[in-house]
Amino acid sequence: MSQHGKYGMLKRHEQKQTGENSMLALIAAFAENQIIGNNGRIPWDIPEEKHRFRDLTMGHVIIMGRRTYEEIGFPLPGRETIVISRTRQFNAPHCKTVSSLAQALELAAGQDAFICGGARLYEEALPLADVLYLTEIHGSFDGDTYFPVFDREQYVQTEQTCVAGEIPYTFLTFRRKAMDYPQSRAYIAGLTAKKGIVLGLQPMKDVLQRLGNPQDRYPVIHIAGTNGKGSCSHSIAAILQEAGLKVGLYTSPHLVTFRERIRVNGEMIPEDYVTGWVERNREFFEPLGPSFFELTTAMAFEYFRDAEVDIAVIEVGLGGRLDCTNIITPILSVITNISFDHTQFLGDTLSKIAREKAGIIKRGVPVVIGETTAETRQVFEERASELSSPIIFAEEHPVRLDCNYDLRGIYQNLNRQTVLNCLVPLERALRTEGIKIQNGTQIVQRALSAVCKLTGLRGRWQTLGHSPLAVCDTGHNVAGWKYLSEQIRQTATLCRTKAAGRDYTTRIIFGMVDDKDIERVIEMLPHDAVYYFTQASTHRAIPASTVRDKAESRGLTGEAYGSVAQAYMAATADASEHDFIFIGGSSYIVADLLTYIQDAGVIPNDSTPQH
Repeated sequence: MSQHGKYGMLKRHEQKQTGENSMLALIAAFAENQIIGNNGRIPWDIPEEKHRFRDLTMGHVIIMGRRTYEEIGFPLPGRETIVISRTRQFNAPHCKTVSSLAQALELAAGQDAFICGGARLYEEALPLADVLYLTEIHGSFDGDTYFPVFDREQYVQTEQTCVAGEIPYTFLTFRRKAMDYPQSRAYIAGLTAKKGIVLGLQPMKDVLQRLGNPQDRYPVIHIAGTNGKGSCSHSIAAILQEAGLKVGLYTSPHLVTFRERIRVNGEMIPEDYVTGWVERNREFFEPLGPSFFELTTAMAFEYFRDAEVDIAVIEVGLGGRLDCTNIITPILSVITNISFDHTQFLGDTLSKIAREKAGIIKRGVPVVIGETTAETRQVFEERASELSSPIIFAEEHPVRLDCNYDLRGIYQNLNRQTVLNCLVPLERALRTEGIKIQNGTQIVQRALSAVCKLTGLRGRWQTLGHSPLAVCDTGHNVAGWKYLSEQIRQTATLCRTKAAGRDYTTRIIFGMVDDKDIERVIEMLPHDAVYYFTQASTHRAIPASTVRDKAESRGLTGEAYGSVAQAYMAATADASEHDFIFIGGSSYIVADLLTYIQDAGVIPNDSTPQH
């Protein structure tokens, strides 16, 4: 599709300034695992080592610690030198001084860089190094300090050259193995343990600046809310896709695979893109220390640019104002609703939470609000007025559309109204950007009747089987369960009627995580059901025995199971063909369930589940 307007005038394939093909190498000489230098002989006192050092670094960038540079005592011709020092400034041709490794790497971006220095610099640089050029001296020397131990499983040894003489030594070269997808995925996941949930925009700004601000290369829709933002994001993406656009979609969390979070026209981000992106960029982002979500968001933004999407739908991760997705300036903002969730981050009143969500409203950009209360509505009105942003309250503009809707949960009625109220301001905004789309009721009908097929959405009142009827849902907080409990009651009544006097039981597989209001959710659960209490495979899961004890204190009965798979197998073994099985309480519960039934082949591995 031809593009006009500000996005179309930007080059999508411009060369990044981040050193996409550059190499980072460490050069070190050591004896008895101690670095030679300072109190001992520097490595280029050995002629062969000096020649090797010269051949490797000529025409490239050398990053040195202060003491190493002082030992050399003069600028190195034919090289750009960057000295890391917090105490001295070195003024010499082709030499610059910075105060940190991160600044040095930024300065060297786009060029091969060789690092040599002391233990502290090596320890910081080792996780980033692509190549290690090591000289091991076979003799006794007074070293500076210990060379950091490196995981040889992560490297391939490509050279081992022994040099005899009065003091024998060996040249060793190690090149880092390329990550495969599981390793890349584990690496990204490990950032969560290091940093956890982080609110604030500056780290994200730093990462995106190094990537060339890819989020500015296409128009975006930004969607926040306590519940329903995922369903609305997928629904809007489905409509735009059906209207002929190439649509990027970024949502969280994932259920079965990390790649679900980042899609283009329903297709998940390829494994090799994830692996290549991590390998290509970790040299600069490791010193910046991004969180898991910041890194994933940056990956999504760049992937959408590389895929040349016409538009992207971006779901907020947590809150809004300080969420790292709030780096964007959208053509339309959407806030589905406000209820109590993540109060430790967002506040303990609805108005406080609403202020955080309202942080995604941008000056002059229209915003659609789904559900409101008196106190949240006032927050949105004040914020929109302050920023001269046109505001639409979906509750005031009911839209009727005859359609065989793909998303059938009771709560989807409200999400649907929010989505339908987005269409007019969205079409206007796209027209302003020079993007023409096919429009009309039939396109919207087709899209909303096939959201799951078009975008890969799962876990929203998803039917897993019919004899017995088995349904899962990711609803995980009090506001979501207000609708889920009614949906369960209605479905149970229907199944009981269809059983026509034959044996019938409602069976509920249930578990939650530790930051949710389990007491209030348990109050909403039906008393005439058999329960299979369980826990998801996350450290945040409430133990199954604890869930059972809390439920039994409210008059519910059942057994505790150590995994979702065990609970599901027990429930299906106990059930008759007329029973109704519900699985939920947490996104993690549904994730474990879908992973189990996919891996076990209980249902086909199909990207178009029946709802």
